Amino acid sequence: MKIIHIIFRNWLVKIVCVLLAIVLWIYVGIGQTKTANFPGGISLQINNVPQGLVAITDTSRITVKVVADTEIWKKLSADSFNAYVDLDGLNEGTHEVKVNVSVNVANVQIVETDPSKVLISLEPRIEKEVPVNVLISGKAGEGLVSGEWKADPSKVNVSGARSIINSLLEATAKVQLDGQTSDFKIITKLIGLDSQGKEISNLIFTPQEVIVNVSIVKASNVKTVGIKVVTSGNPADGYWITQIETDPATVSIAASEQMVTSIQYIETESVNIQNISKSKTVETTLKPGAGVSILDNISKIKVNITVAKSQASKEIEAGFKWQGLAGNLMVNSVDPSTVKVVAAGTQEALANLSPGDISVIVDLSGSRYSLAGTYSVDISRSNIAGPAGISVSSIVPSAINVRLDTR
Repeated sequence: MKIIHIIFRNWLVKIVCVLLAIVLWIYVGIGQTKTANFPGGISLQINNVPQGLVAITDTSRITVKVVADTEIWKKLSADSFNAYVDLDGLNEGTHEVKVNVSVNVANVQIVETDPSKVLISLEPRIEKEVPVNVLISGKAGEGLVSGEWKADPSKVNVSGARSIINSLLEATAKVQLDGQTSDFKIITKLIGLDSQGKEISNLIFTPQEVIVNVSIVKASNVKTVGIKVVTSGNPADGYWITQIETDPATVSIAASEQMVTSIQYIETESVNIQNISKSKTVETTLKPGAGVSILDNISKIKVNITVAKSQASKEIEAGFKWQGLAGNLMVNSVDPSTVKVVAAGTQEALANLSPGDISVIVDLSGSRYSLAGTYSVDISRSNIAGPAGISVSSIVPSAINVRLDTR
């Protein structure tokens, strides 16, 4: 009884002490450990790729959840982890492969990996020769722009996965202008770009670098031109492309005096329309030729593609009809002298269609066109006049230069 009395004496105080001890233990435990995702993720390495094959995956980084003392967390870096997949023994095809993650710091526990498995496609490695294209960005010195360029060598070999190499048309050498005032040359690394201007990984170029010679010229030869969308593939059976429009519709370029007069439009990187059956909007990049500089600060071009069920189409050259021209002025010249129009309609309607049936109506009214000079005028489908039953799917170029002189 005495022992029981001792145990239960001041029992309330003893219970409070026990509870305080538990709370303190929990508080200390929480304060000393931390469970969280490692910030930034871990780069995924691909090991033991079978000879003659290339590994393709959409996953480049892995997220790991880690438990460790707060002091150890302070010591962790991306180099503390190794995330990898092992492709040893796999054959050509698509495989779901486990992600392995290890850590080289003691007393660190990895409790979760996201994703825990990734899809890897193994394709044969092939090689082909491609031309080198130079992509120039940035600005030259005041009043100057980049002129013609020359890459040495002008062609290189590239190897990679079969599906990628078959669709790759060129190697790209990026050159960044930074106030240059005279011709220069630079050694730059080669890369491959997809239709959206994103770099393609797992390509091997031989050689890896080229020498690019860039000329710097006066920016006096400036012109506004249209944009021509280059496409690859064909729409799904029973469908056709009724319209392709770009945003922006025009760009300002600079080139030598001999070149600038002949340029009517700038082409884009190829846009894939294979098996398309619905209208959509995609992004692509411009592809100016050698010696042509894009003056507008544009990184991406939006391409609006309108798709409809099939009709027949016919390409014709259309002339111009001028409206609203001031009485003391006349049109001296127009560049280009005609535009290419793709007309759509029934077979019968198109068979009876001649170039004179379709015109481009150009409105030259208003104060903007009240003086002699050369003007860039945007044109679109809304400017086209034609017979009933005929629609216009595209017009190239999307801008013309009109020279007005006094009578």
